[in-house]
Amino acid sequence: MDKKNYLTNEEQEVWRYVQDKEIIDNELIKQIFPEIKENKRNKILHSLFKKGYLKRAKKDLYYNPKNLTSFYKLALKFREGYISLSSALRYYNLLDYEDFTISIITKNFQKKIDLKDTKYTIQFTPLNNLFLGFERRDGLYISTIEKTLFDCLLKPTSIGFTNITKAFYDAKIDWDKFIRFFTLTNNNSLYQRTGYILELMKVKTKLIVPEFVFKYLLKKVKYPVKLIPIDSHSHFNTKWKIEDNLGENKILSWWH
Repeated sequence: MDKKNYLTNEEQEVWRYVQDKEIIDNELIKQIFPEIKENKRNKILHSLFKKGYLKRAKKDLYYNPKNLTSFYKLALKFREGYISLSSALRYYNLLDYEDFTISIITKNFQKKIDLKDTKYTIQFTPLNNLFLGFERRDGLYISTIEKTLFDCLLKPTSIGFTNITKAFYDAKIDWDKFIRFFTLTNNNSLYQRTGYILELMKVKTKLIVPEFVFKYLLKKVKYPVKLIPIDSHSHFNTKWKIEDNLGENKILSWWH
């Protein structure tokens, strides 16, 4: 073995037990070797990283690139949260391309982290009281289809209306579950954007949307709002009081 990769007896013992793992952290080593003190565990993991046996994601969090099946799993080790937005759309095959930004919804943590030596970036977005609507699938915490679409409408600039409308068209939606998330917020602009987009899709693409959805969303129509937060030429929709400053051709570009 190359001298720079030489492992001490203690490192060899730890490596023998973790070499088949995807993700390795201090807690995992503690479970296997409770007799090793925390500081020593940290040093062993760091040494395995320096000698090329592991990759380092952050302090005390490592992974084996040969075994890692999903960077989503690794991202969820950084903070408590769930996969949503473009990453969830991709998971449900509702996005045509791979987005190398892994979107994690948290309760109150916001940050963007680049995963060193990879093509991935993790974007943590806080939703506070709307931190819900997720389940465990394939070892991941991920938003349901209905909550994914809701989150996308809540944060449209992160995914874009073209991708959002295409996802609505392709998804199998439980509309009762979908509208239930709106009862948890008084975000008027969210109601208006959603109603406008869904009605546009109903007219142009024949998307089947139950009438009770529009009836509920209309309750919160109050003041004029922009579809996206930029100053540009717009068309005003009086029913939803939406200034459409994006335009049908862009919103439904996949349809035309």
